[in-house]
Amino acid sequence: TMRFVESVEASHGDQRRQCQIAKAVGVTSDNSLRMDSQAKYAAVAAGSAALYLRLPSPEQPDRKECIWDHAAGVVIVEEAGGKVTDMRGEKLDVTKGARLENNRGVVCSSGFLLHEKVIEALKHVC
Repeated sequence: TMRFVESVEASHGDQRRQCQIAKAVGVTSDNSLRMDSQAKYAAVAAGSAALYLRLPSPEQPDRKECIWDHAAGVVIVEEAGGKVTDMRGEKLDVTKGARLENNRGVVCSSGFLLHEKVIEALKHVC
């Protein structure tokens, strides 16, 4: 069974939509892991989870993520063979200052096929 991780802080994402997307691509949300910091990236890289989603929170839909919350985790996951993009499938752009100004949300997966399924599901759900 594939599982997913998300932030322990409900305000950091849209947990309802994150569960909806996970289920749509065959990743169970019944035993999702909620954890803090970049440990979520480590869980995907190590194979403890197949998916980490951070979709924009309904309370802060225009919030831009800070690069220091994601940059190192992206490297770890990609070196382990995973993929990290925003919810449109675009690479996270850390060149525009302290925030991910050109990105919306974060999709982190253990592999290409799962990642493409998530990006496609996001087109229909979000």
